[in-house]
Amino acid sequence: MSDRDDHQEDDESEISALELGSDLEDPLDDLSDDTPSVDGFGDEESDTLAQDKIRRAVRKYGEDGITVSEIIEVTGLARNTVDKHLTRLRQLREVYRQKRNKQTYFYYPNGKPLHSFGKKRIEDGDTILDIQLAQGKNDDLYFHLTEKRFSLMEGETTEGAVIFPMSSLDEVFQKLQEFADEVDQ
Repeated sequence: MSDRDDHQEDDESEISALELGSDLEDPLDDLSDDTPSVDGFGDEESDTLAQDKIRRAVRKYGEDGITVSEIIEVTGLARNTVDKHLTRLRQLREVYRQKRNKQTYFYYPNGKPLHSFGKKRIEDGDTILDIQLAQGKNDDLYFHLTEKRFSLMEGETTEGAVIFPMSSLDEVFQKLQEFADEVDQ
C-alpha cells in the first residue's frame, strides 16, 4: 500500500462536521399545519420558519412561475399555510402573482424591478437599503426601496420593500423631514 492509499484511508475514517450533525433533523422539514410548532420553537418562530421556507421555494423555483400546488410539493406544507404566507409575502412585495388561466396563479420572486435604471445602496451595520429607479406601467417611473439584512449564516435577506412613484418624491421627502423635526422637538 502506498502513502497515498494510507492517506485516503485516513481521510475516509475522519468524520466531517457535516456528518456529525447528520442525525439532527432540519426544523424546516418538520413544518406543517399538523404540527403547528417545531420542537424548541414556539408558534411565532414556527410561523417565521414556514414563511422563510415558502420564500426560498419561490426564489429557487419561481423564476418562470410556480403554482401553489408546486410550492406545497416542494415544501411539504399544508395548503392553508402556503396560502397564508404567500399573501403575507405579496403584502411585503417579495412575491407577486399573475393569473395564467381562469383558476391558475403563478407566483414569482419580486427581487428586482424590470427596466431598472440602476441601483444605489446604503449600508448601515447589518441593515442595507437598495434603491432603484424603474420604469413601470404607462412608462411612469417608480422608486423601489428594498430593506435587507445581512448575516454570515444567511447572507442578504429581504425584510420588506416600498414602491412609490417618482412624481411623489418631493412629498415623501417632505413627510420624512416633518417626522424628523417632530422627533427632534
